[in-house]
Amino acid sequence: MSAPLVSVVMAIAGPDAHPGTVVDEFGRALVAGGYRTEFVVVLDGPAGRYEHELREIGTRWPLRIVQLEGGGLGESIALSAGVAKAQGDLVVNAPPYLQIEPDDVVLVVKALEAGAECVATWRHSRIDPWLNQLQSRLFNWLLRLIMNMPFHDLNSGTRGFRRHVLEEVAVYGELYRFLPVMARRQGFRVAEVKVRHREEKGRAGFYGLGVYLRRMLDILAITFLTRFTQRPLRFFGYLGFGAIAVGGPIAAWHLYLRLFEEESLANKPAFVVAAILAAFGVQLIGFGLIGEIIIFTQAPNLRDYKIADLVEGGADELEPRDEAPLAPATPEPADAPPASAASDGAAVGGAAAAAAAVVTPKLPAELAVAAENPALRVRELLPGEDARWDSYVSRHPLGTFFHRSGWSRAVAEMFRHKPHHLVVEQGRRWLGVLPLFLTKSPFLGKNLISVPYSVYGGVLADGEQAQQALLDHAGELGRELDCGYVELRHLEPRSGDRPRSPLYVTFRCELPNDPAEVMARIPKKARAEVRCARDPAAPAIEGKRRETFGIRVTADGSIDELFALFAENKRRLGSPSLPKRWFRALADEFGKAAVVHRAVDPAGRTLAAVMSFTFRDTVFAYYSGARSDVNDTGVNTWIYCAIMEWAVEKGYTRFDFGRSRVDSGPGKFKKNMGFTAEPLHYEYMLLRPGAKLPEFHPSNPKLALPRRLWSKMPLVLCNSLGARLSKFLP
Repeated sequence: MSAPLVSVVMAIAGPDAHPGTVVDEFGRALVAGGYRTEFVVVLDGPAGRYEHELREIGTRWPLRIVQLEGGGLGESIALSAGVAKAQGDLVVNAPPYLQIEPDDVVLVVKALEAGAECVATWRHSRIDPWLNQLQSRLFNWLLRLIMNMPFHDLNSGTRGFRRHVLEEVAVYGELYRFLPVMARRQGFRVAEVKVRHREEKGRAGFYGLGVYLRRMLDILAITFLTRFTQRPLRFFGYLGFGAIAVGGPIAAWHLYLRLFEEESLANKPAFVVAAILAAFGVQLIGFGLIGEIIIFTQAPNLRDYKIADLVEGGADELEPRDEAPLAPATPEPADAPPASAASDGAAVGGAAAAAAAVVTPKLPAELAVAAENPALRVRELLPGEDARWDSYVSRHPLGTFFHRSGWSRAVAEMFRHKPHHLVVEQGRRWLGVLPLFLTKSPFLGKNLISVPYSVYGGVLADGEQAQQALLDHAGELGRELDCGYVELRHLEPRSGDRPRSPLYVTFRCELPNDPAEVMARIPKKARAEVRCARDPAAPAIEGKRRETFGIRVTADGSIDELFALFAENKRRLGSPSLPKRWFRALADEFGKAAVVHRAVDPAGRTLAAVMSFTFRDTVFAYYSGARSDVNDTGVNTWIYCAIMEWAVEKGYTRFDFGRSRVDSGPGKFKKNMGFTAEPLHYEYMLLRPGAKLPEFHPSNPKLALPRRLWSKMPLVLCNSLGARLSKFLP
């Protein structure tokens, strides 16, 4: 399947444009990314000064030149004219100078490919004069405040959209800068992508009273169009009734004096002003800004421009060619019509004749090689790429449940840790992913963790080269964010020499084909405990039979039951509990992939509960809790045995008992059930001088006293404090 065609549309209206630089740099980046590319240049003014430069561009790239008659028609009209002549389904609008780093235009296109229909760019970090930055930030802050929109840089001139967006979203006048706002209002999927700012050679300082006045009017217009077009009378009514509320009582009072007190209305300017104000209020309610409504609703049918000239040069062949030299400008035969004559039915001059007189261009050799063998590129995950991320995780042999985008969404929404998920790609093919979260803790400092609140995480990559590219980028990101370390919670070993923590082990096993074989695989003592808990209650006969309890295990447990037992266990162990809403968030996010089993005695009491997650062929028994007064019933052994039997019935082939600290009580319990400990390969990239592995864990003797104190606190207080502290213990 060939790559989609990307049309880069650029409007030129002034003398400071540099179209050649933009075309060459954007073209190089897009071709290296594996995209077929064409360029559409719209001349909204005199074309003479750019004739030679555009002719040169036409020898190197597929190019269309659209000359608008008259000039000075504005960015919105120029954009509409350019899109109308573009052939690509994906359109990138760019200013006629390099405003962003050229390589970042690929991020815009990838966001469109990932599902976004309109992409706004956020120049980050800004490098233009501080006064320009201040004015821009105030403008965007005011827009976010008034319109409740998430965009940070509507002044950025680089945008991406699918061509059908402009067919349905009406832009006119100077409202082009608000295109993402308008598209979002009409239900299109809009994303914002961070791009690297490039120094702009433009004006610095205050722009003048007229500019600020126009911007305020633009804000008024866009606020009206985005909030009141479906309810215009509310907007008009606020102003109209306000005017009536001020003018009406004053006019009424003077009329009362005239009718009942026989006072003359002559020399009563207050009455005149009040009457005018009240009348104006009525008019506002009647029509007010009705002109804006008419223009807005009819804008898709308006055509405020006339094309005087259309030049097509080098656009016959859009696939990159391998030949190194540029094609010479060879004239066409004398009897061949100009290229623009075929499209517009008339001969053209100037730049049109020049572009029509060249043959199909050929790319330089280095660009052709880059198109065939693009270099590895590491970038952050773009909005709308969650499905592609999950698909890669599911296919990768080392992918785990905790690599899924759903876990990341739950962490970000619940604990507000900022994700910095990385993707390594070659062209448009993904070769690896690395989920990362920036965590800030008074106990652990500022670090990047893959993945918080999980037992597994780290790099998934196709080959060592892709893995190293991800790790190198993670280290650079960590240093840029001033982190102490990058923590990689690898389940399996990875190549490379990095500090590792020997603190944790995990327990896994293959499941049998028959649920009846689960009991046979666990040790004899554990089997006895299962029978003791499972068999119907019966009186004990001394020396012959142990007491049995008739405990049932079902897969219909509730979050409330699980949390009550989990929180009590955490308090007993001296550790803060996760908030209840975290468990609800996981249940809501994963649906049937999150199952709560519970163990119930004949009296209907829930004695133990376990939340498990399912992924591919594996069941992860993850969060658990049990009453402290039922240890002698064997319920803990029985509930895990029942979960394994349930997993076999559902067709799962692996059981993951989860992480435990080396030689801890839970670890010994899992060994008693026949599981073998496997070392976890938690690796660290130490970034700061003097940085060391984290020591804030329950095995640290320095935490023994705080843990004892915590275990003595009331449960309500522990749950309240634990919900707040858990954010800092990822």
